[in-house]
Amino acid sequence: MDWDGLVARLLHETQLHIIEAMRWIDRPLSSTELSRILDEQMRHQNILHHLARLEELEVVTLEFTSPERGKAKFFRLAAAAQERRTPPA
Repeated sequence: MDWDGLVARLLHETQLHIIEAMRWIDRPLSSTELSRILDEQMRHQNILHHLARLEELEVVTLEFTSPERGKAKFFRLAAAAQERRTPPA
């Protein structure tokens, strides 16, 4: 089974970029920070949409909400999403 290929077909490209950015930076990130990191042209609403879907899939978790930054939500990769698993042969 080609697990990497399967994941690439099941997740949207933007979701894969979000996951990779979160793995690389390794701290809670807001949707605003992610839109700056990924591409200034990527609409903030698009990032919010994909973060909500990743939260539903339990790939990311809400770490905290910052009252100082307009109630920005900061997300972190869920513990299981940070592990690189090797499927059984």
